[in-house]
Amino acid sequence: MLGSATTRPENISLAAPKERIDYTLVEEEFSKLAVDDEFERKQVIQEISSHILEMAKSELHSVKLFLSTILRLAHRAPFTEVSEGMKTLLGDLESLGLQVPRVRFRKGPSFYIPKDKVPKLDDTKSEVWPIFRDAFMNDARVSHMVQVMGLHPKYLVHWVQAHHHLMRECNGVLPRHFRAYIAIIASARHNCLYTVNLLEREFLCFGGDQEWLEGLKNAPKKLQNLATVNNILCHKPWAITSQHMQDLLTGPDSWSRPELTQALTIICHFHALTTFVLGCGLTHEIDSIAGHNYGNSPQVDSGEDDLLGDPENNGNPIMFDDIYTRLLQEDGSPRLIQDVNHQIFTDLIEQQATSSGGSRRKTSALAHYMMDPEMEYEKYGTQNKTKVHRIFGEELDWEEMGYPCCRNLDVVLADILNRKFENIQELTYHTMGGKENIDTSKLRSSVWYYVHRLWGIYYYNVDYSMIQELLPPGFRNYIFCTTCMPEQLKEDIFNNWESKRGFTHSEKVHFCLIIMEARFQAEYCFALKALSTY
Repeated sequence: MLGSATTRPENISLAAPKERIDYTLVEEEFSKLAVDDEFERKQVIQEISSHILEMAKSELHSVKLFLSTILRLAHRAPFTEVSEGMKTLLGDLESLGLQVPRVRFRKGPSFYIPKDKVPKLDDTKSEVWPIFRDAFMNDARVSHMVQVMGLHPKYLVHWVQAHHHLMRECNGVLPRHFRAYIAIIASARHNCLYTVNLLEREFLCFGGDQEWLEGLKNAPKKLQNLATVNNILCHKPWAITSQHMQDLLTGPDSWSRPELTQALTIICHFHALTTFVLGCGLTHEIDSIAGHNYGNSPQVDSGEDDLLGDPENNGNPIMFDDIYTRLLQEDGSPRLIQDVNHQIFTDLIEQQATSSGGSRRKTSALAHYMMDPEMEYEKYGTQNKTKVHRIFGEELDWEEMGYPCCRNLDVVLADILNRKFENIQELTYHTMGGKENIDTSKLRSSVWYYVHRLWGIYYYNVDYSMIQELLPPGFRNYIFCTTCMPEQLKEDIFNNWESKRGFTHSEKVHFCLIIMEARFQAEYCFALKALSTY
C-alpha cells in the first residue's frame, strides 16, 4: 500500500495567510553575498549586518522581511563566514528585543536521510563543494534538492546545467516569470509544496504579478490553456495527441512552436522533479513559510498527516539479500519469447494495481493552481485486462525520435538533456550495500524500464522476466508510488529498504534519480511525438 500512518513531510498545513513579501528587496540584499573573494564576502556580511541592525532601530516591519533568509543562511551556506555572520546577526537582533525565527525541522534537508549521510555544504574538500559554491553564486542559495543530489556529483553537474538553461537563461523564448509560473502549475499536480514555495518566490523575483498566485484563473488565458496538457502529461501521458498541440498552436492566445516546446519541457521537468523531492522526503526550505516558526513552538520531525493510505498495510519489505542473490544469478541468457514477454509485461502492471490499492487523493492545498484537481494517475492497461495495448518503445526512442525533434527547436537544450540521460544511465560505483566490484547494470536498467512500463511503453529487446525477478514487490511498489503518485508516498515506503545491512542512503537516492530521469524521458517523448506529428 501507499503507507502507514507515518506522516509525510511535504504536506504541512499552511493555514496561515500567504504573506505578501517584496522578495525583490530581500534577494537584492543577500545576492551581494555571491562573490568569490573571501575578504570581499566578509565585507559584504558586515555591510548587510550594519544595514539591518540600523534598520531595526526605526523600521521594525522592514527588518522582519529579512529574518527567514538570515535564518536560512545561518544554517545553509557553503561558506563558514556566511553562516557564522548570519548567526551573529540573529543574536544581535534578538538582543534588541526582536523575536527571531527558529528552524522548524531537526532532520536537515530530508526527513528520510540522516543529516550525517548528506554532503555538508561547507566541506570545501568534498568533490561536490564546487557545485554547491556555484549554486550559491547563482542564487545565494543551495537548495535541499541540490544538497541531496550532491550525493552524486557527476550527475548533479548535468542536472544543474539543464535546470539553469530551462529556468534562468535570459535568451529563452519565454520570459522567466512565465517559466516559473508554468513550473508552479506542473508541481502543483503532485501537490509538491516544496517546489511550489520555491517557485512562487522565484516568480515574484522575476517580476511576476502577485495576483497570479491567487490561482490559475487569474493568470493570462495563454497560460490557462496549458492546463489540459499539464493534466494529461502528469497522469496519463500516453493519451496526449497532436490535437492537443493544435489547440495550443492555433486560435486566440496561441503559442508559437518554440514557446510550446520550452513550456512542455518545463512541465515534464517539474513533474519528474516532484518524484525526486517527494521520493526523498525533502524538508521545506528554511525561509519558506513552512520551514520556520516563532516563539516556543517545538521543532518537529514530520508534518501533519493529511495524506491517504492504509495504516494496516506497509507493503512488502524490500529485501536486499533477495535482490543481491538474483542479480548474481542473472547470466544474461536470452529469454525473449515475445508472447511470454508480453504476458509478463501485462502482469507487472496488473500486480501493481492490486498491491497498491485504490485510495483517492484528498483536495490539494494547491488546487487553485489546477484545472480538475481531482484527476490522478490512471493505471495504464488495467481498463481492459484481456488485452493490454502496447506502445512500442521504438516509436518513442529518445535517440531516434526525441533528440532530433528537440534539436530542431533548441540545439543547446537537446544536447544538455542528452548528456544528462547518458550520465544517469551509465552512472555506477560498482557497489551494492557495501559490497564492491558488483555489476549493477541489469538492476539499474530494470528500474528504468519498469518506470517506462508504468507508462505503457514496451520494448522488444527488454527481458521483462528479468525485471520481475530483480525487482521484488516491495521495490516495485516504491517505484510505482514514486513515479505515479509521489504525493501519496510516506516515510515507511522509503524505510522499507531494509537499510541495516542492505542499500545505503546514497544508493536509494541513486535509484530515485533513475526513476526521475526515466519518467522525464518517457513523458517528454510522448509530448515531443504529439508536437512533431502536428
